[in-house]
Amino acid sequence: MEKEIDLSLPEWVFLDGNSHLGNTLEGRDIIQHIPSLSILELFMLDDKPFVLNPPVKTKEFLYTNVFGEIEKHMIALHFSMSDDFEIYKIMDKAIEFYTEFMDWEDQSLIIEETSKDN
Repeated sequence: MEKEIDLSLPEWVFLDGNSHLGNTLEGRDIIQHIPSLSILELFMLDDKPFVLNPPVKTKEFLYTNVFGEIEKHMIALHFSMSDDFEIYKIMDKAIEFYTEFMDWEDQSLIIEETSKDN
């Protein structure tokens, strides 16, 4: 009996640079929006200012973590097959995806710490 394979892809994926070359993306959070082939990178903005190349589209946003601390972040677009009008919608959706990921990650840390205490 033949097994049918589902080749559908999720809307969002994290890019992983781990290979025989080492982890070429170590310490970086890069996501791809599959439908538009958009590649975006997320940065936590702290006291150290940095500058990206002028044509890079960016958007800053605030994230309140599970401890109530407000964190300042920025998303930057590396590449997309979409036009400028769609790019900003995609960036907003990416921010939503990423903040949901951070919520999930924070909750996982809380569960892990709580289980150590028991």
